[in-house]
Amino acid sequence: MFGKCQESNESGGGNDTSPSKGHCPESKPTISFSLFVISILLGATLSYYLGRSYKTYSWKPKLIQKTEGQKEKLLASAQYRRTKIKVSEDSQQDECSPSEEWILEEIFFQDFFGRYNHENNNSENEFDDEEDEEPEDEELEGEEDGKTGAPGTTIAVDFEKLDQNFLLDHMEVRESFLNVVWDASENLDIAVLSIHCQIKVRSTCEAIMKDGNFMRFLSDPAKKQLTFDTFIAGDEDIINIISIAQQHFDIRHQGRMRYSLKLRGTRPFNGRYTNYEHDLGEILLENKNHYFHKRKIGNAQTAFQNIHVYEALSYKVQSLEGYENSLETGVDNYYTQNPDLFRPNQWLFLDGVMQSSYLGDAAYHEALVHPAMLAHSVGPKRAAIIGGGEGATLREILKHRSIEVCTMIEIDAGMIKAARDWLPWMNNCSDFSDGNCFDDKRTDLRTEDAFAWFLKRFNKDSEPPAELQTDPFDVIVMDALDPEDTANFAVNLYKDLDFWGTILNAISDDGILVMQMGISPHVSDPGEEFGRNYNRATLFDTVEAVGFKRMFLYEEGHSNFQTPWSYLVACKSEKCSEEWYLNEAEIDLRIRERILPTKSGTPGLRYVDGSTMKKYQRPSRAWQTVYCRKLHSPVECKAFLDIKNVVLQRDAFQTSFNNGMKTIIAKVNMTKGTVISSTGSLTTKQALASNKLQFGSSLINDVVFESAISALDLLKDCNITHVLIEKDFHLGKISPYLERHLYMHDMHILEQDIKEGFEIDC
Repeated sequence: MFGKCQESNESGGGNDTSPSKGHCPESKPTISFSLFVISILLGATLSYYLGRSYKTYSWKPKLIQKTEGQKEKLLASAQYRRTKIKVSEDSQQDECSPSEEWILEEIFFQDFFGRYNHENNNSENEFDDEEDEEPEDEELEGEEDGKTGAPGTTIAVDFEKLDQNFLLDHMEVRESFLNVVWDASENLDIAVLSIHCQIKVRSTCEAIMKDGNFMRFLSDPAKKQLTFDTFIAGDEDIINIISIAQQHFDIRHQGRMRYSLKLRGTRPFNGRYTNYEHDLGEILLENKNHYFHKRKIGNAQTAFQNIHVYEALSYKVQSLEGYENSLETGVDNYYTQNPDLFRPNQWLFLDGVMQSSYLGDAAYHEALVHPAMLAHSVGPKRAAIIGGGEGATLREILKHRSIEVCTMIEIDAGMIKAARDWLPWMNNCSDFSDGNCFDDKRTDLRTEDAFAWFLKRFNKDSEPPAELQTDPFDVIVMDALDPEDTANFAVNLYKDLDFWGTILNAISDDGILVMQMGISPHVSDPGEEFGRNYNRATLFDTVEAVGFKRMFLYEEGHSNFQTPWSYLVACKSEKCSEEWYLNEAEIDLRIRERILPTKSGTPGLRYVDGSTMKKYQRPSRAWQTVYCRKLHSPVECKAFLDIKNVVLQRDAFQTSFNNGMKTIIAKVNMTKGTVISSTGSLTTKQALASNKLQFGSSLINDVVFESAISALDLLKDCNITHVLIEKDFHLGKISPYLERHLYMHDMHILEQDIKEGFEIDC
């Protein structure tokens, strides 16, 4: 500041000693000496108090137990040490003077936090100069088992659009912060040592706590913003601090809040991640900037799992302004007419693992239920659900006219209650039936162990007692197992032939089993048995071993899981494949015939239709690639490796009839090993585009097969060719490769050289 001061000496006008902007009065030696003495005194005083302040930080607090009504006593007994510099209004124009008003305030609590709770302490003696005693060895050992050096949790909260008058009242903001600290300390094992505040145009306070814990805030009244941060060591669940902060800082309930919760340090892995280490933390809680209006709807710890339900708006796919407009009253516009289009997304997490969401509900649950239901030849009458506690799977099954009873077996009654209370949109059947799906007259709801329930009634090795005898089901939906689960009971279940044999026994002759199979593979993944999905590989082997005839893999990419999701349909009868490969028009007609009409007039299915089902009829290329990376590569994956020539039947042979006898004549020269394909839209030139065919590409996918007996059948009967892959080769086999290349059953390989004009009349 003083570097900007200059003496003003104007020529011819004498000496002007009055101050002006950009200039300071002439310094006098007496004033300089006085300032020198004052600065020495201030420096000595500051050193004295800094030394005493250092000692206060080194003291060990004596903590006392919190009791009812002590919060008011705490606030009343707070001791303040305040340094205040106030600048007069007329000096604001003077560049030689400080330009800000600020207050430095330290708050110490005698009664609750016990910082000065020493035997000889009195109200006049604010500081105790006695050094603390060294902690005993016992206490040091205790620290090793406590929080010091242990993992911790950080929370960062940003408030926007807060009440400006509240933020300008620094004392009220400070008291709100004290309330946050107090309320948080009631539920957590934390001890506050002191609170330090600095008040300017903006204000900030920080609570210093035992074990390196802290809480602090910074307010900005001009921008109507306030930030709040905390770190708590250990493994305690501190997420309620967020709602406590919102309660005390957003007192007018008009602000916006964004927050993040992050785990710090390392934690031992015991086979399963904690809530915040899994999807709940990674997808939702850790990300402050991607989501706003983030709110916990409910949380419950049942006998089986920890349930979390959250809602939030995503910056990438949703509009905050649209949501706020949809909440307006007395306004008739697109937003208020369609509030469901702007509502926050909602998520269900079980033990931290995301199960479903509002935005992915239709895609996930319709993809899980309807492909199997529509593949049943006459429409299923009896269905069963294993799991499905949120009620959405039940809702989709009850949409079918043919359903007479749906038995839902969910082990966790707490999950059903949570779904009723916090996720009513998932189990709402009122648009096509009456009220809640759990209460539908066709619902047979049982809260017990589903696996034990089936074993008691459908064990293939024993006859159940009369009171447990149950008719088999046309469709069983497995909505309980997660192939990524590494818990011991789940791992053992994936390879339990007795249990899966029981499930097969519980299905009617033309019945179908469908289950979700977790995250879809990527083309860069290793074989399933070597990657993160080794449990899924085990489950595939088990399902194949128990005797299902046809199995189909498909995936859906709009389930809001941040990655495509896979499903498996397993049919007890080979007849199922005829229904699985219906065309789009046939599927759309079947949907109109089988799905109940809605009272609202909207389509009964929001996502699945004929075109969607057509997409499900072929697994993805990634499934084929990973399947062929097994340790022992499947036969069909190697079938084309040595093939260098493919000829379409129409280009290879012509058929003539002489006296009622069918004669086949070769049109071109062909060598042994040439593949002859059924008549289709491909040309020989296309087929021979490369030495090794790129199967799965457009070269062969467009083949249209003959339905009648062709010349290839005669060639096979004459032992001139053999089929590349027999049609019954993949019965009872999960083969994404074959499902993507069904034409392999109509491809024949020459067993000898054939010259042009060669006649085959056997």
